[in-house]
Amino acid sequence: MKSDLRNVRFDHSKHPGTAFEIVSLESIIHREDLDHDHLSPHLIRFYLMIFVLEGSGKHTIDFVDHAYEKGTVLTVRKDQIHSFHISDAKGYLLVFTDEFVLSFLENSSVQKVKELFNELLFPQSSLLTAQQYQECVMILDEISKEFYQYADDHSSGIVRSLLQVLANKIYRSRSAYQVRKDHKYMRQFLELQELIEQNCKSNRAVKYYANELNVTTKTLNNITQYVLNKSPKTFIDEVLMLQIKRQLINTDLTIKEIAYHSGFDEPSNLFKFFRRFSSQTPEQFRATFAI
Repeated sequence: MKSDLRNVRFDHSKHPGTAFEIVSLESIIHREDLDHDHLSPHLIRFYLMIFVLEGSGKHTIDFVDHAYEKGTVLTVRKDQIHSFHISDAKGYLLVFTDEFVLSFLENSSVQKVKELFNELLFPQSSLLTAQQYQECVMILDEISKEFYQYADDHSSGIVRSLLQVLANKIYRSRSAYQVRKDHKYMRQFLELQELIEQNCKSNRAVKYYANELNVTTKTLNNITQYVLNKSPKTFIDEVLMLQIKRQLINTDLTIKEIAYHSGFDEPSNLFKFFRRFSSQTPEQFRATFAI
C-alpha cells in the first residue's frame, strides 16, 4: 500500500560523495532491476535532465505527456512526479541533488539551475538547434568520460565545470521561452514558491506568505503578477491543486484522508476545490491513471 508519497531518492551508494550521476537513457528505459516502477508515476527527490540522441518517444511530467525526438532536452524538477515510457530512444540521463547544486556550483549557476528546472519559468521540454545539439553532445561526452573513464582527483572539478557550461548552454537555448528576461523579482519569487510548496496544505492565506517574506501583500501581488501574471491566491491554490493530484496518483490514501491531509475540514470542500480547476472529480482523476 502506498499510504504516503512514493519518493525516489538519489542513490549515493554507486558513487559516494558525488551527488551526481550520468547514465544512458536506454539503460533506464529498459531496466528491470530498479526498486520502483519507473513506467508508473513516481515522485523524485533530485533533479533530472534527459538528452535525446536518437529515436523518439514520450516522457510524462506532472501528468503532462512530452513528446521527444533527437535533440530534445527534458528537465524534471525535484519533487515533481514523472514516468518513463518504453521507446527506442537513446541518449544521456543526468541526475543530481540539491546538495550538489548548492555545494559545488557557483552562485550564479545555482540561480540558473533553479530557474532552468522551474516549470513555471521555462518549458520542461525543448528542441535544440543543430548547432546547439552538437555543442551539448560534446560537453556530455566529456562529462561521461570524466565520470567513468578517468575518475581521478581532477574529475569531480572538471565535471562540475562542464555541468555549469552545459546548464548555461541550455539556459541560453531556452531564453526565448522565459516568462521574464530580467530578474526584478526572480529571487523573491523562488523563495515564495518554495514557501508555498512547503506550507500550502496548512496555510493558504496570502498574508501569511507576505509576512514570511517580510513584504506587504501588495508587494507579494507585484511578484506573482510580474512573473506569472497571476494573483498570489491563484498561485497558492494552483500549487495545492498540483499537490493533491500527486497524492491521488502516487498514494493509496482515501479521498477523505487526502482532504484532511490537504487542509480541508470536510471531503466535500476538497471536491468543490478540485472541480474549480478540473472537469473531473478527484475519483475520476485517480481512475484515469489507474493501472
